Amino acid sequence: MRRPRAAALRPVRRGDEGSVAPLVIVDAVVVVALVLVGASATELHLARTHLLAAADAAALDAADALDEAAYYRDGVLPGQGVPLDDDGVRRSAAELLARTPQPGDLLGVAVVAPTGTPDGTTAEVTLAASVRPALLPAWVGDGVTVPLQVTSRAREGLVLP
Repeated sequence: MRRPRAAALRPVRRGDEGSVAPLVIVDAVVVVALVLVGASATELHLARTHLLAAADAAALDAADALDEAAYYRDGVLPGQGVPLDDDGVRRSAAELLARTPQPGDLLGVAVVAPTGTPDGTTAEVTLAASVRPALLPAWVGDGVTVPLQVTSRAREGLVLP
Protein backbone atom coordinates (compact mmCIF):
# COMPACT_ATOMS: atom_id res chain seq x y z
CA MET A 1 0.00 0.00 0.00
CA ARG A 2 1.16 3.43 -0.86
CA ARG A 3 1.51 6.16 1.60
CA PRO A 4 -0.06 9.46 0.79
CA ARG A 5 2.45 12.09 0.09
CA ALA A 6 2.88 14.75 2.70
CA ALA A 7 2.76 17.47 0.07
CA ALA A 8 -0.66 16.39 -1.10
CA LEU A 9 -2.10 16.64 2.40
CA ARG A 10 -0.75 20.10 3.15
CA PRO A 11 -2.72 23.13 1.97
CA VAL A 12 -1.37 24.61 -1.19
CA ARG A 13 0.46 27.78 -0.42
CA ARG A 14 0.74 30.27 -3.22
CA GLY A 15 3.10 33.18 -3.46
CA ASP A 16 2.13 36.82 -3.65
CA GLU A 17 3.14 37.17 -7.28
CA GLY A 18 0.56 39.02 -9.36
CA SER A 19 -1.63 40.26 -6.54
CA VAL A 20 -0.20 43.78 -6.75
CA ALA A 21 -0.78 44.16 -10.49
CA PRO A 22 -4.56 44.90 -10.30
CA LEU A 23 -3.93 47.52 -7.62
CA VAL A 24 -1.23 49.18 -9.74
CA ILE A 25 -3.47 49.14 -12.82
CA VAL A 26 -6.42 50.70 -10.95
CA ASP A 27 -4.16 53.34 -9.41
CA ALA A 28 -2.65 54.16 -12.81
CA VAL A 29 -6.12 54.57 -14.35
CA VAL A 30 -7.17 56.91 -11.52
CA VAL A 31 -4.00 58.99 -11.87
CA VAL A 32 -4.40 59.29 -15.66
CA ALA A 33 -8.07 60.29 -15.23
CA LEU A 34 -7.13 62.97 -12.69
CA VAL A 35 -4.42 64.35 -14.97
CA LEU A 36 -6.85 64.50 -17.93
CA VAL A 37 -9.53 66.23 -15.86
CA GLY A 38 -6.99 68.72 -14.50
CA ALA A 39 -5.60 69.47 -17.94
CA SER A 40 -9.11 69.94 -19.38
CA ALA A 41 -10.09 72.26 -16.53
CA THR A 42 -6.93 74.29 -17.12
CA GLU A 43 -7.68 74.49 -20.83
CA LEU A 44 -11.23 75.74 -20.13
CA HIS A 45 -9.88 78.35 -17.72
CA LEU A 46 -7.36 79.57 -20.30
CA ALA A 47 -10.07 79.73 -22.97
CA ARG A 48 -12.26 81.76 -20.59
CA THR A 49 -9.30 84.10 -19.97
CA HIS A 50 -8.82 84.54 -23.74
CA LEU A 51 -12.53 85.29 -24.14
CA LEU A 52 -12.34 87.77 -21.26
CA ALA A 53 -9.41 89.56 -22.93
CA ALA A 54 -11.34 89.77 -26.22
CA ALA A 55 -14.42 91.09 -24.42
CA ASP A 56 -12.35 93.68 -22.57
CA ALA A 57 -10.80 94.89 -25.82
CA ALA A 58 -14.21 95.04 -27.54
CA ALA A 59 -15.77 96.93 -24.62
CA LEU A 60 -12.92 99.44 -24.52
CA ASP A 61 -13.09 99.94 -28.28
CA ALA A 62 -16.87 100.35 -28.10
CA ALA A 63 -16.55 102.85 -25.24
CA ASP A 64 -14.30 104.94 -27.48
CA ALA A 65 -16.75 104.71 -30.38
CA LEU A 66 -18.56 107.95 -31.03
CA ASP A 67 -22.20 108.32 -32.00
CA GLU A 68 -21.38 110.84 -34.72
CA ALA A 69 -24.99 111.85 -35.40
CA ALA A 70 -25.61 112.68 -31.74
CA TYR A 71 -22.22 114.37 -31.42
CA TYR A 72 -22.74 116.67 -34.39
CA ARG A 73 -26.42 117.25 -33.58
CA ASP A 74 -26.10 117.90 -29.82
CA GLY A 75 -22.37 118.30 -29.27
CA VAL A 76 -20.92 117.40 -25.91
CA LEU A 77 -23.29 118.70 -23.27
CA PRO A 78 -21.83 120.31 -20.15
CA GLY A 79 -21.09 117.69 -17.50
CA GLN A 80 -21.52 114.75 -19.88
CA GLY A 81 -19.05 112.60 -21.76
CA VAL A 82 -18.93 111.28 -25.29
CA PRO A 83 -22.39 110.04 -26.33
CA LEU A 84 -22.79 106.32 -27.18
CA ASP A 85 -25.67 104.42 -28.76
CA ASP A 86 -26.59 100.71 -28.82
CA ASP A 87 -25.98 100.23 -32.55
CA GLY A 88 -22.60 101.93 -32.38
CA VAL A 89 -21.49 99.76 -29.46
CA ARG A 90 -22.60 96.55 -31.22
CA ARG A 91 -21.03 97.62 -34.52
CA SER A 92 -17.76 98.63 -32.88
CA ALA A 93 -17.50 95.37 -30.92
CA ALA A 94 -18.30 93.26 -34.01
CA GLU A 95 -15.76 95.17 -36.14
CA LEU A 96 -13.03 94.73 -33.54
CA LEU A 97 -13.70 90.98 -33.34
CA ALA A 98 -13.63 90.73 -37.14
CA ARG A 99 -10.26 92.45 -37.49
CA THR A 100 -8.57 90.86 -34.46
CA PRO A 101 -7.28 87.27 -34.68
CA GLN A 102 -8.92 85.05 -32.07
CA PRO A 103 -7.16 82.25 -30.18
CA GLY A 104 -7.56 78.78 -31.67
CA ASP A 105 -9.24 77.36 -28.58
CA LEU A 106 -12.29 79.64 -28.99
CA LEU A 107 -14.85 78.53 -31.55
CA GLY A 108 -17.58 80.81 -32.86
CA VAL A 109 -16.83 83.99 -30.92
CA ALA A 110 -19.89 86.22 -31.29
CA VAL A 111 -21.31 89.42 -29.87
CA VAL A 112 -24.59 88.57 -28.12
CA ALA A 113 -27.29 90.44 -26.19
CA PRO A 114 -27.30 92.54 -23.97
CA THR A 115 -24.53 94.33 -25.88
CA GLY A 116 -25.24 98.05 -26.01
CA THR A 117 -25.28 101.07 -23.75
CA PRO A 118 -27.61 101.26 -20.78
CA ASP A 119 -27.05 104.96 -20.07
CA GLY A 120 -25.37 106.51 -23.11
CA THR A 121 -21.89 106.65 -21.51
CA THR A 122 -21.24 103.00 -20.63
CA ALA A 123 -20.37 100.45 -23.30
CA GLU A 124 -21.51 96.97 -22.30
CA VAL A 125 -20.24 94.12 -24.48
CA THR A 126 -21.24 90.47 -24.06
CA LEU A 127 -19.35 87.76 -25.92
CA ALA A 128 -20.11 84.06 -26.18
CA ALA A 129 -17.96 81.27 -27.56
CA SER A 130 -17.69 77.52 -27.62
CA VAL A 131 -14.65 75.64 -26.35
CA ARG A 132 -13.69 72.08 -27.32
CA PRO A 133 -11.18 70.67 -24.82
CA ALA A 134 -8.63 68.62 -26.74
CA LEU A 135 -8.26 65.92 -24.08
CA LEU A 136 -11.96 65.06 -23.71
CA PRO A 137 -13.27 62.14 -25.76
CA ALA A 138 -15.58 62.83 -28.71
CA TRP A 139 -18.65 61.34 -26.97
CA VAL A 140 -18.62 64.17 -24.39
CA GLY A 141 -20.10 66.64 -26.88
CA ASP A 142 -19.29 69.37 -29.33
CA GLY A 143 -18.13 71.89 -26.79
CA VAL A 144 -18.72 73.87 -23.68
CA THR A 145 -20.36 77.29 -23.99
CA VAL A 146 -18.54 79.99 -22.06
CA PRO A 147 -20.74 83.10 -21.59
CA LEU A 148 -19.00 86.27 -20.51
CA GLN A 149 -20.09 89.85 -19.85
CA VAL A 150 -17.74 92.81 -19.52
CA THR A 151 -18.64 96.45 -18.89
CA SER A 152 -16.38 99.35 -19.82
CA ARG A 153 -17.01 103.04 -19.10
CA ALA A 154 -16.14 105.89 -21.46
CA ARG A 155 -13.70 108.43 -20.01
CA GLU A 156 -15.10 111.90 -19.80
CA GLY A 157 -12.16 113.62 -21.44
CA LEU A 158 -14.34 115.99 -23.44
CA VAL A 159 -16.44 117.35 -20.58
CA LEU A 160 -17.24 121.02 -20.84
CA PRO A 161 -17.05 123.09 -17.66
